[in-house]
Amino acid sequence: MDYYKELFNKAGWFVPPYVHMEYLVEIAGDISQNNDSNLESRLSLIYTHDHLAAMVKHRYPIVPYISDYKLIIAEAIVGLHHVAVSGLIPVIEGVGRKILESKGISEKYVKNVFVSLAEYSKENVIANQLGAVDEIVAMLDSFVHFTNNNLYVNSARYSHRDKTNRHGILHGAFSDSDYGAPINFYKAKGSIEFLCFVVSIREPISFFAPNSSEASFKLAKQYALFQIMNDWRKHG
Repeated sequence: MDYYKELFNKAGWFVPPYVHMEYLVEIAGDISQNNDSNLESRLSLIYTHDHLAAMVKHRYPIVPYISDYKLIIAEAIVGLHHVAVSGLIPVIEGVGRKILESKGISEKYVKNVFVSLAEYSKENVIANQLGAVDEIVAMLDSFVHFTNNNLYVNSARYSHRDKTNRHGILHGAFSDSDYGAPINFYKAKGSIEFLCFVVSIREPISFFAPNSSEASFKLAKQYALFQIMNDWRKHG
């Protein structure tokens, strides 16, 4: 798993939860050959309408701390890309702080929130031998690298083309042309899913993505329609 951690961090991402190992291998092979040039298309195959709808219907409402923001997340998924990303980033920060405070720990600076949360989680996983210990530790390390070097790095030092960066987006340093692509949404949404995974380490919640249902299929069709409308807006 350390191999995947290094590759994904190099591409400006992290090892994601709720993804089959076979597909992680495919993504790693693509990154090793093409760096991050195909990453957006790869992530689109993870964060599909069906996946997003199943998470909204069957996961976010039952995960502590995430459930506090379930409406914001649901609205972001059907929103336009710029607004969706700017709406999800405060959720990442809020959830991270709430999880950490539930452990009796607080941090003044947001970058330290995710470092402390990862360290606490790693100690917990190792001490109690929870799940596949080495894999979970590598995943936690990869997410901390992403938050420190991408999401919360100084916007002037952001090194990837996609500009998925909290400071640049929320402080207005980035304009229309700097972000608003699907990859910005995928990275923000993936961060929230990672925090779901962190909570599930100690809660009776599956490490696997929820199955689709009739309700989620109906919602996925709505997402598909919203995407068509957005495409018309862009090219109309």
